[in-house]
Amino acid sequence: MELHLDRTRLQDQELWDAISIGINPFVKVLSIDGLIYRSLTMKTKRFLAEKFVKHVLEPVMFCRDGSGPDRYFLGNPRHLMSGTGIILAAAEVEPIWFEQPGLKYQRATLCQPSLPRKHTKIPRPPNAYILYRRDRHTLVKQQEPHLSNNEVSQVLGKAWNAEPPEVRQRYKEMSEKIKKALLEQHPEYQYQPRKPSERKRRRKRSRITKEADSQSSETASATPDSSIMAGSEFSMSPESVY
Repeated sequence: MELHLDRTRLQDQELWDAISIGINPFVKVLSIDGLIYRSLTMKTKRFLAEKFVKHVLEPVMFCRDGSGPDRYFLGNPRHLMSGTGIILAAAEVEPIWFEQPGLKYQRATLCQPSLPRKHTKIPRPPNAYILYRRDRHTLVKQQEPHLSNNEVSQVLGKAWNAEPPEVRQRYKEMSEKIKKALLEQHPEYQYQPRKPSERKRRRKRSRITKEADSQSSETASATPDSSIMAGSEFSMSPESVY
């Protein structure tokens, strides 16, 4: 339904009366001439929209026809976007309606099946000793590169026990702050100890790691030193030995 009227001769109600003559139960979108629309005040646009809402019983919006004709539409977005129509809207720019080229049929909407929400495990907040060990692990490893991770932990465990109270207290306060922040973010958090089966697997992995470290040490001690190769024509640098 398209409207061509001289806005200067009509008041708001008169304009609506002229528009409503062509309204029937099947009219869901109004079309208004561009010159008339641009002459309307915001108050008049709001008046027309409120009148049309009472007819369609749903929210409505104005948008410019971007397909060629100088006109504006008034209706609910779902009617404007039925078939191949789409609406482009950006900040500080009036919405524009246009028809997608090359599409002759209404697009089907594919609904993806909702996947079950994966449970996210919240890590246990570190205690004071874990924070202490984390700060010093790399330093010990650099000074004693031959030590395994378990041996580094043993060294740091002894160092922790020998630390003065003020050092231990500082790490305890750090631990409390981390725990408080975690509880603020996840108030439902509760510590859940590992199941016996999980602890068994962890001990098994630890034993395998120890055995591997032990075998590596034995292999290193059994490797002949460079004096045995004195008669060789080649000199082997440490970088060339793997």
